[in-house]
Amino acid sequence: MATVLLLLSPLGKADNLIELDQGSFQGHTGDNLNLQITQMGADNIIRKYQNQYGSWITGDDVSIHLEQMNDSGTDNIIDIWHIEGDDNQVRWGQGVQLSNSTDTTFSFDGTEGGGHYARIDIHGDNNKLSGYQTNQGSTTGHIFTSLIFSDNNDIWIKQLGNGQKEINLVTTADGNDISLVQKGSGGEHTANINLYGAYPTTLNLTQQSSTDQSYTLTQNCITVGGCSVSVIQGD
Repeated sequence: MATVLLLLSPLGKADNLIELDQGSFQGHTGDNLNLQITQMGADNIIRKYQNQYGSWITGDDVSIHLEQMNDSGTDNIIDIWHIEGDDNQVRWGQGVQLSNSTDTTFSFDGTEGGGHYARIDIHGDNNKLSGYQTNQGSTTGHIFTSLIFSDNNDIWIKQLGNGQKEINLVTTADGNDISLVQKGSGGEHTANINLYGAYPTTLNLTQQSSTDQSYTLTQNCITVGGCSVSVIQGD
């Protein structure tokens, strides 16, 4: 049985918007879907990915918790495309923080400028995605884009601090354990990660500091023991 819980703040200066019409759930069986949406402040949007049509949110045992906070800035936008498969868990916050990848409660640091964008694309079995994006009053938001078409991924992504951060992640491989952190006051940190293959991959990328950072990784690892990459830029 599917459960949907919505909480919208009446305190915002402009409307918070949710665009998830029932007709868009083509092929959705409703098996154990637990969708919770909390939007506080103003200018928060959760919607279907506008450039795509057809089936989305089709999985079994899917749990989605989306929460946004915006008290002074431009729109926070979360696009939901596919979330298709078995046992997926998605928890995403913009303007609010999680203490770790298993934390289920978002916290607010008291100042948020908004302007963040995230797209959720998960296809496959047993995926976990946590994430969050937050700044400290700047109206320059962060950008996160995902395409995850495979099984057994555990991905923990966070971007915090002022200045534009951008992560574009594409993975079609099984058994990935990926943790990406971009933080600091640098004007722009950019990470474009493409991971392919059928073997486990462990990637830890941290980009930080008050100066700009940039990184692009395309990996196709086919080894018996799997792959491991760790990148830290800045101090």
